[in-house]
Amino acid sequence: MTAERISVLLLAGGRSRRLGQDKVWMALDGVSLVERVVRRVLPIAGEVLFSANAADPFAKLISTLPVPGRVVADLFPGAGPLAGIHAGLSAARHDLLLALATDIPFVNLALVRHMIGLTQGCDAVVPQIPHPATGELVWEPLHAFYRRSCLPAIAARLAAGEHRVVGFLPDVRTRPLTLAEITPFDPELRSFFNVNTPEDWQRAQGLADAGEAQCG
Repeated sequence: MTAERISVLLLAGGRSRRLGQDKVWMALDGVSLVERVVRRVLPIAGEVLFSANAADPFAKLISTLPVPGRVVADLFPGAGPLAGIHAGLSAARHDLLLALATDIPFVNLALVRHMIGLTQGCDAVVPQIPHPATGELVWEPLHAFYRRSCLPAIAARLAAGEHRVVGFLPDVRTRPLTLAEITPFDPELRSFFNVNTPEDWQRAQGLADAGEAQCG
């Protein structure tokens, strides 16, 4: 496995319309979603960045981290998570960046470590998982690794008004993380379970109450 230093980016700028409150700070098993995700990946983090609209809410969490932490603002405001990844890569101290949504409370550290080993010679390592409704394989770009070399392609897409997070992947050396590679670490794909609705929140609480444990 590479000993390369890694920047971790938490995309925390969503509006949580379906939950009716800012899910970043909703407490699962006594810990906010954003802190839960951060703590799970700290063993591989050289720094932690938060893509958010305001810095103040993150000050207390950043003060508790054993690595440098800061909030980064979008350079393309209003362009969604792709702008967040662009801002994170632009601000990162390290060439390799792990981008994570803040609403995926069961990130699997062993799987993340496996992904690190696949990043050599690539600009991006992005999982492909079945769509929950159709079963069709789709990219999961908010649980993925990106190198700074992605910046020109991302900037070009944003400048052209392209806001889809996966829009730039054909423009860089993208290494898909296949389902066959994921399942030995995470057979139930819990790493990619995200909290969007009250029903999702109930399920997340059930998994946490049942003692869902981080691997790795």
